[in-house]
Amino acid sequence: MRKALLVLSSLLFLLGCSKESAVELVSFTDTGCANDVVTKAADSAYPQLILEYSEQGLVITRINAWLNCSIKEGGIVCMVSSDGNVIHYNAYERDGKTLRCTCLVENMTSTVAGLKTGKEYVLNYNCADDSSASIRFTYKKGMRIVEYPVFLKY
Repeated sequence: MRKALLVLSSLLFLLGCSKESAVELVSFTDTGCANDVVTKAADSAYPQLILEYSEQGLVITRINAWLNCSIKEGGIVCMVSSDGNVIHYNAYERDGKTLRCTCLVENMTSTVAGLKTGKEYVLNYNCADDSSASIRFTYKKGMRIVEYPVFLKY
């Protein structure tokens, strides 16, 4: 009986160890609203989405997002979840009334941990500025992908 319990607990331990770990957001920073007077360089720059490998996790950087200026009060929220090898990433304005103005957020940077080196993933990216991207990548050292998000049309 004791051997059977030992074998059973060992199997449960091994099954638990082989289970895929979920991804988690470990950091998020943003530059907030740019000054009311936007520089020509920032105004004319294309929005970019950059994915990079780091020892801490996948670094996701969004350059030039036009968000509702309600972020001046409520800030920006970033939510990350996974379903197998698909990572769902959503960035949006925190609770707050929608104002009739926009502001440029020059940089939003997140680090997502829990990815396995050498494994293929799909990032489904959505942002409150109505941009989205679906990017397939293999998470490995030296990886750096620059994409230009698509803007949804109503």
